[in-house]
Amino acid sequence: AVVSTQSTGEKEKEVVPKSIAELYSLRQQYIAAAKQDIAKMCCAITEDPYNNVASMKKLRSYCSTEDKKAGQTIRKLAILSLTAIYNDILPAYKVKPAADLDSLSKEVKVQHTYESELLRNYRVFLDLLFENLNLAFQSKKQKVCEAAWQARRKMGLLSLSCMAELLAKNYNFNLRSNLVNTVIPYGTSKAMGGKLAEIVIATIKELFEKDKQGECTVEIVRIIASLVKKKGGAVNSELLQTLIHVRLVELGEVRKEKEEALPDTSLLSKKQRKHRKEQAKVRKELLEAQAVEDKKKQSKLQSESLDHIFVTYFRVLKQLHDTPLLPIALAGLSKFAHLINVDFFTDLFECLKRIIKEEDLSLADSLNCVSTIFTILSGQGSVLEVDIGEFYTLLYQNILLFTPQTPSSTYTLLRQTLNNALKRNVALSAQMAMVKRLCTVSTHLNPEQAHIFLCEARKLIRASPRIAQMLQPDEDFGKPYNPGSVEPERANAEGAVLWEISGMAHRSYHQSLRTTATHFSRYDPNSTKRSEVEYFLNNKFKTSQDFVILDDSFPKSCKKMQNRRIKLPEYLNIDFDTTSDLSMMSFLAKPEEAS
Repeated sequence: AVVSTQSTGEKEKEVVPKSIAELYSLRQQYIAAAKQDIAKMCCAITEDPYNNVASMKKLRSYCSTEDKKAGQTIRKLAILSLTAIYNDILPAYKVKPAADLDSLSKEVKVQHTYESELLRNYRVFLDLLFENLNLAFQSKKQKVCEAAWQARRKMGLLSLSCMAELLAKNYNFNLRSNLVNTVIPYGTSKAMGGKLAEIVIATIKELFEKDKQGECTVEIVRIIASLVKKKGGAVNSELLQTLIHVRLVELGEVRKEKEEALPDTSLLSKKQRKHRKEQAKVRKELLEAQAVEDKKKQSKLQSESLDHIFVTYFRVLKQLHDTPLLPIALAGLSKFAHLINVDFFTDLFECLKRIIKEEDLSLADSLNCVSTIFTILSGQGSVLEVDIGEFYTLLYQNILLFTPQTPSSTYTLLRQTLNNALKRNVALSAQMAMVKRLCTVSTHLNPEQAHIFLCEARKLIRASPRIAQMLQPDEDFGKPYNPGSVEPERANAEGAVLWEISGMAHRSYHQSLRTTATHFSRYDPNSTKRSEVEYFLNNKFKTSQDFVILDDSFPKSCKKMQNRRIKLPEYLNIDFDTTSDLSMMSFLAKPEEAS
């Protein structure tokens, strides 16, 4: 109902709408007037926050009262408006209380008074949002109609979204801990179809990316670790997966500050140049001291974050290995393996061995286990005497599981694992079996994926030139090759021939793959000449994060190599269905073409 007054002295009369259309029209007029009032206050606060900070109280009144005329529409508009205002005017530092205001200058006193009032309004606004959130999701369902209960939950969802936005954009301001302790636990919530958890997880990823110092990161990681300890396998797997996005740098790395460019000193006097030189020296010393202090603080915060992350991962490996959290923990260990403390190595090896034997792991999980071991042994654990035969055998078996449908991230993980495996002493027979299996599986993959397998096989040959004898089918190596062997040492790979390379060099429809295979088949371990194609392949697959070649183009200097395809003599009519014929293909060319 809307109240109107006809004239002074007359009684107020209540105008009752005659129809639903009139009621809807009056409601829209009321909402439009409230919108205009909110917009005026927001503009005034944004234009001059020092003199209009008191207007926040009136604007906040729209957030705390539920108007029967407009429902929760105006409340939501006011909450969103205040959130946008605080994101614009909040400073990027913490406001500290002044010990003695009388000793401050007039300008500083005005600034401090404004910041204190701003902080007080901000705290009251956060309390209001927390009350909405608690009323919607923490308290028991009260005796209200279903429509009112759903409206309350929608208001709680909006409050959580605003709190998450304030945390992501003002994590250096006061009350950050209050926001973290309130928002992050909702990452495990299943309410409203998981919408709460989606908001929290997106906020955590954004904070991990933006927080360079690491203070906010430590608080978030600590809460995630406590949630995993308290709830166990009931924790949302996506919440645990956010730990992979934590920014971690090598400890001991000193952040370099960019020095300001000094003006030209050619027009300065000798005394002025001397003074400028002394100033530059003092400035450099101050920057170095500040960098050392920041580096110590950052290293301390990073160490604390790493402790919580690894304790959480180890808890999953030991206690929660039969939950969906295991693949995420293995992926995290694989990524941060180079930062694991030496004291955890023995315990970690035993846990991974037990998981490999007892659990039914996927291809990615198995590679993560092997990658973690090889990463540790190629870094701080290089001095340890560990039998890696079991892990190398697992890697050898997993090669057969690669298909054209395997995700690109798994191919990247395989490359990383093989590169770390090169740094350990592995039996020559096992390396030859790995090269043979890589070449065999490459014939069943897409050209882009086959490139990866061929280049990894080439790296193994370059590391152990004796493997190049597998390119020569006219040699007698004794026992026949056993491709069905589970262990690579017993496959008798010394008697195998890389006929797949010649087959791809002649038969592949993909031009770049033919060029790669042709170059592979002509590999000479005794030659010191580095061809342009080899230089291209090394740089292409060493520096690029994307393993897919998007086109068939090589650099212009490699065009000649592309066009140099082996042509068989006309009098030879060979059936390429047999293994022996395919193995001889690269040796039927003319001498000048095969050189």
